[in-house]
Amino acid sequence: MARRSVAEFLESFVLPLVAGGELKVSRPISVTDLQHFEEDLPHASQQLVAVDEARTQVLAELVVRPPSLVLDADELHLAAALYNILFMIHPDSEGPLITGSARIRVTSTARHMAAQPLSRTRRRILARHALLHNLFELTRIDTKVSWWTGSARFLGQKPPARLGRWRTVRRVRQETSTASYEDLLASELATPITSTLLRRSPLTLLLTSHANAPVLHWEDATCVLADPELTRAVAYEALRPGDPDRQVTGPARYAAAFEQMLERTPKVSELRTVVAFLVHLNVLLALAETRMRDLSARSPLITTVLAPERAGQRARGLTTFFALPNALSKADPLLAVPPGLIDDSRLAKRWQIHREQVADGVGEAVITALVDRLSRHLHAELPPAVDISRSAH
Repeated sequence: MARRSVAEFLESFVLPLVAGGELKVSRPISVTDLQHFEEDLPHASQQLVAVDEARTQVLAELVVRPPSLVLDADELHLAAALYNILFMIHPDSEGPLITGSARIRVTSTARHMAAQPLSRTRRRILARHALLHNLFELTRIDTKVSWWTGSARFLGQKPPARLGRWRTVRRVRQETSTASYEDLLASELATPITSTLLRRSPLTLLLTSHANAPVLHWEDATCVLADPELTRAVAYEALRPGDPDRQVTGPARYAAAFEQMLERTPKVSELRTVVAFLVHLNVLLALAETRMRDLSARSPLITTVLAPERAGQRARGLTTFFALPNALSKADPLLAVPPGLIDDSRLAKRWQIHREQVADGVGEAVITALVDRLSRHLHAELPPAVDISRSAH
């Protein structure tokens, strides 16, 4: 079998993955194929430039000065992992030539390719997001062609032209449907690998509000919040204008991930970073209401989303998100009110109204329980200090 070309892989799969277009998937990529890709990568300069220019255009919408990008081996592994996932849901993967053991091998290889080091640096965070930012927008066009004696389905493939001939005589009818992310990458087969893949690109997870996105692990994503420019981009994306329920979808998802973080044993520094970010989102919601004519009026947003009759329908994490500043006023007052808030009288007034309204909406018992959970982690006991002067004797 001929050696696979990394140039062809970049042009037919990686470039349209970044810039949009039709992704071509044929036979799966093996470990040997990927080794050859890495060896040949420096020689595919034309395709590399095209991919990196497309990624830079993606990042230009997020940051003022996108870093210089050069597709590296780690990102090549992530792209190959996604390619193999898409192969596994490709109709050809269910053919007689693909045995059960072969499917297991392809799945294992994809999982191995996706398990790259976690993102920690700004350049890597941005580079991986630029590569995978379209992941939740991937679709497959399926076509059903029927005629007077039968029918055929073509999943992600164009029907042969011959099936459309003599359309009237043969009573040919063609119907198309679109398979979305839920159908493709949220399946039982693909989800474990997709989750592994997206943990390597925390910015992609933070910037999406997709209902079926993998669970966010804040321990992987606090590195994003350490960058003010990226944090601002995430906050703006999370609070896009719209109806009240849409406005709080992102914050509720972040808070739900925060609840799971509290179930583990997080580092105090990471916990405080996430807490500060969630409080900041609360401040932005209050800031959006500073133009109200009556600053003492109840918040229309909180009135809607925390309505008592909707208590059983609230998105997971929503109650924790709004209750967090109230709980912090008792658990850690320094985190409860961001610096500068009280210097703006209009904002301070809306903040006070929000906190009073939240206390009424969620109840004191919820806030007290959250205070207890926060206190256990924010004020973890430190080891006793050692008296050096005495230990020297």
